[in-house]
This record gives sequence, C-alpha cells and structure tokens, in this order.
Amino acid sequence: MSYSSLLPLLRKTGSPLTVEGFQSRINVVFHDHEAFHYDSMHQDMWESLQEQINLLVDDLCNFKTPSSSMRLLDIGCGTGLSTQQLLHSKLGVHIDEITLLDTSPNMLKLAEKKAKSWGKKYVPINSEISDLEGSYDIIIVCSVLHHIPELDIFLQKINNLLVPGGFLIHLQDPNGDYLKDPIYLDRVAAYQSFVSSSSSKKLVDFIPKNWKHFINRKLGRKNYIDHINDQLLSEKVIYRRMTAEEIWSVTDIHVENKTDDVNKGISASQLKDYLKDFTLINQRSYAFYGVLKSDLSEELKKNEHLFISRNELNGRNISCIWIKN
Repeated sequence: MSYSSLLPLLRKTGSPLTVEGFQSRINVVFHDHEAFHYDSMHQDMWESLQEQINLLVDDLCNFKTPSSSMRLLDIGCGTGLSTQQLLHSKLGVHIDEITLLDTSPNMLKLAEKKAKSWGKKYVPINSEISDLEGSYDIIIVCSVLHHIPELDIFLQKINNLLVPGGFLIHLQDPNGDYLKDPIYLDRVAAYQSFVSSSSSKKLVDFIPKNWKHFINRKLGRKNYIDHINDQLLSEKVIYRRMTAEEIWSVTDIHVENKTDDVNKGISASQLKDYLKDFTLINQRSYAFYGVLKSDLSEELKKNEHLFISRNELNGRNISCIWIKN
C-alpha cells in the first residue's frame, strides 16, 4: 500500500494524524496554495496536453462515434485547464454538462472562472471522489493518478460512476513501465548534458538550495512552500517544517524520484488489472526527453513529434483512453 512509504515522514514531522489524514490534508493545503500559481508555473504543459487530448479524442472517434449531450466529469479538475482543452477538441461539441470535482477550494474557484466562458452547464463540487454520486459518459483525469495512494479503490469508484460504453481519459502522469527503459534514459542523459553545457552558472547557483531557502525565510522572503508549512504548523498537522521535496513526496506519491520502487510511476499493465471492466482503446506516450515539448530545441521538437507520430511508448509521460464494457 502506498501509504506505508509516508510513515517515516509522518514520524519525522511529529504529526498526530493517521497516515491517511496526513496525506490528505497536506495534499489539499499544497494545492490550495499552488492554485494561484498553477497556470503560470505549468505553461509548459499547455501545448503537450492539447496535443495529447486531441490524439486521444481521435482514437475515441475512430473507435466509436460519440453520442451527443455527453455528461463530463473532471476529477481533480484543478484550474479547469484539462476540461477547457477537451472542449477545444472535436469532442467539445458532444459535451453538454460538466461536473468539476476537486478537494482544493482555491483550485475549484479558478476552474469556475474558466467555466463561465465555456457556454456549458457546469457544477463545481469541492469533495473527494468517494462522496460523489451520479453517472457520467466521459471522465477525464489529468495529472491526478500520481497523487492517489490507493489506485485500485480510486479506479473502482470511477468504474461505478461511468456508464457502460462511457470513456475514461487519463494523462500527464509518469510512465511507470518505461522509466528505466535504456533508450529513454539515454535520451534524458543527452538532453541534460546539452542543457548543462549550454547554460552559464553564476556564483549564487553554487549555494545549496536549502541554505538559500533558509536565508530568504530569515529575510522575510517567503515562497509558497513556506506558506504551506505555516498553515500545516498552525493546524497542527505537523510540528516540524518540511522541505519542498518532502512535501512533494507526500503529494506526488507515484513519481520516479521516490526511493521506493513500488510507487514509481503509473503502470499501464497495472491499470489493466484494476480496470477489468474496461477495454483499452489506445495507450500513448510523450516527453521522450524527460521534459515537455515546450522545453525542447527545435531539432528535438521534431524528434518528439516523430516519436509521437509512431506511437512509441517509452516517453516520460503516459496517456490512455479506455471504454467501459
């Protein structure tokens, strides 16, 4: 179980909560503070996400003609970016009603602002998926699966919410089946080597990050990680400050830089075990150099485009579309 990996940090911070409560509250507080910076911090995602959504929608349309008046559920909707991009795809005209679900009140407020311009019926819900009722024709889960400790329970709830013949789209998660792929690792190393050789460092770059962070906090220059710690301390969720890396290890529980191999990435083969009532229409990948397309040189962008057109699967990120049987 993924929660077990958090027990050492739970003890280190002196948290009085259960490990489930610890993970849940830190996740909400983190995303509440990140909400106001999310779209600007993640502009690198916009181009790649729209491309992947368009490709997955093409896969859907080639497999089955979508019906009209579809009900969409966006789980972990964040600022509403993934729904907005889905509406910009060929599927947009088929979507009639939208439910925006997120545990972060601030994320949900920003999603509502976007939703006012969509010309669609929408309902914002600030809650967990476990509290949700109803039925949906399509569910999108963008940059969410790697935040979920117990994927089997989460995906079973999706199964309960999706109608037979309904579609599940998920994307923007680390590709667990290929994170150790030799070709992928060679590409990442080549990209990182190029970046290192082409960048000039200043003296300040050699100061350890934790020293710079400590100095800035003492000078009253707090970043959003400091504000997250302040809130968690005031709520008595923790009694000792956490580093940014420690917070991310709680929120991003299935990422490749974790120390436990069990929780590294989202595995398509494992998803097939969890989604036994589903048929995989197509699996795709992107970020073949470990970063998204917007961070690449023009030459590497051409390579990225070629790998995507071949539907190669050994990129850093995974995207899939499924149909419920």
